[in-house]
Amino acid sequence: MDLKRWLRSFLSLCLIWGFTACSAPAPKAVKVTPPTTPPRVEAHPEPIVAAIPSKLPEVNFNDPVQLAISEAQARFEKGQGLYKDGSLKKAKDEFNAAIDVILDTAGQYQKDPRLQKELTELVSKINAMELLALQGGDGFTDQSDQPAAAIDDLQHVETFPSQIDPTLKKKVEDEIKEVTHDLPIEINDRVLGFLDYYENGRGRGAIEVGLERVGKYQPMIERILKEEGVPLDLIYLCQAESAFEPRALSRASAKGMWQFISSRGKEYGLRQTWWVDERSDPEKSTRAAARHLRDLYAMFGDWYLAMAAYNSGPLRVQHALEKTGADNFWALAEKRALPNETINYVPNILALTIIGKNPDKYGFSVMPAPAVETERVSVDKATDLRVIAEKIDVPVEELRNLNAHVLRWTTPPDDPDFQLILPKGYANRFNDEIGSLPDSKRILYREHVVKKGDTLAAIARTYGTTTQQLVAANHLGKTPILRVGYTMVIPMSDATPPSPKSLAAKTTTTTRRTSASTASTARTASTASNAPANRYYTVRPGDTLFKIATQFHTTVDKLKARNHLSSTRLTVGKRLIIGLEKGESAN
Repeated sequence: MDLKRWLRSFLSLCLIWGFTACSAPAPKAVKVTPPTTPPRVEAHPEPIVAAIPSKLPEVNFNDPVQLAISEAQARFEKGQGLYKDGSLKKAKDEFNAAIDVILDTAGQYQKDPRLQKELTELVSKINAMELLALQGGDGFTDQSDQPAAAIDDLQHVETFPSQIDPTLKKKVEDEIKEVTHDLPIEINDRVLGFLDYYENGRGRGAIEVGLERVGKYQPMIERILKEEGVPLDLIYLCQAESAFEPRALSRASAKGMWQFISSRGKEYGLRQTWWVDERSDPEKSTRAAARHLRDLYAMFGDWYLAMAAYNSGPLRVQHALEKTGADNFWALAEKRALPNETINYVPNILALTIIGKNPDKYGFSVMPAPAVETERVSVDKATDLRVIAEKIDVPVEELRNLNAHVLRWTTPPDDPDFQLILPKGYANRFNDEIGSLPDSKRILYREHVVKKGDTLAAIARTYGTTTQQLVAANHLGKTPILRVGYTMVIPMSDATPPSPKSLAAKTTTTTRRTSASTASTARTASTASNAPANRYYTVRPGDTLFKIATQFHTTVDKLKARNHLSSTRLTVGKRLIIGLEKGESAN
């Protein structure tokens, strides 16, 4: 191990374990059992050295493998602490870093059995914690959720007492007489305060977003509310929760348009697995919310108390009623017997209902978005959404937006209950194109040619996958070794594709490296006798058959047939036939 790596590992250990200073190691390492959790540095008035533990963890600084293992263990234990604190994404970063340390060291000390043992144990522990996180409805996944600003901001809104325009109450009372409501609408200073907040205050932008987005879901929501026997005006509870955003995620980890926490979602049949989170399914979550509200009304016999219980939980409302002797929501609000967010919650919904029923009268000239018309199809095999989008000719982003409940780029494997949401009118085309599609064509892969300096960890980060997936997809064995020039298969279905910026940077780098050979090949191809345009193409780093076929408006099957390819793997520099051969039929 070189001096630079020794110093890096030593300093990493010091920082991870929380040391504020480190002494040089003794010539002979003292073997001490490592603590199960990192020692905590307490603040003391004595000199800072006094805060350092008297004994270092078991680290033999003359043994590079042991040093790497100790660093990996320290990072894992730091990740454990973050996991326990609920910082799942930060925990994942530490776990990945722990594995990276072992994999990097294994490249230099391939025959040391301690590294394989440590890697096996680390992966086993991380997988076990991942499973626990998934069972709780979370996981170490990076999802494209949106902040649930509508509900998160509510606890900070101050609307009472406030200076209310005395003419506003008369204006509102006259207006609600002209509009039909199936929810009791009480006008008091709290409600008027929220009306003013939206009409003239900071809430104007938030409500405009909801007034536009409601058009997508209003027919569906009102149909389900009617079927479940709850007031149609409760559609504006959804406006208060998320402004009708299926991917909304609150600071309290409530999710979806109706902001279900994990346990409540499961109670009402919303599945949460590694693959799907039905709290983000607009129709299924609406059905669950309607049934929950109906149950709460049956419990309290009052829609205002039912709404308060939806926000803060039925037990809290029940305890507040018992403690104060109150029999209605407004009395609980006056006694401050509920959280501030809940006290604001009910008048907020009433204000949103008043505005939503007659937005023009309150100065909102917003055109609702067209209704989203959809249909559902069963998909019981893992199938990449990009494959589906191409086959049925629907933009992939539209398909992703319709299926916010699908957490990955791939539909769940072996799940007979899973349904994919399609634009209305596409079910038959889906069944024709996807129903008989072989398993080998349902999943997308990319390819990567190993360059000098590449590591599994770096490649995984580039493509948004994991080292474990790379090892499995490429059959790299227990001690993965990368060889320059080797073409790796990159499974993309379980991961988010690399960002356009990272791809652009990568393309710029590889283009400079291959510009000379590419130009030479292009000149040769263009001067071939009787060669039609685009007849030949030289494979570049990052190319796939799917990418090339799309670029030249052909198909993968035709490229494979013309070039006698038995698989989709490509070699950089290989010359592919793109155009038709003489006598070859376009069919």
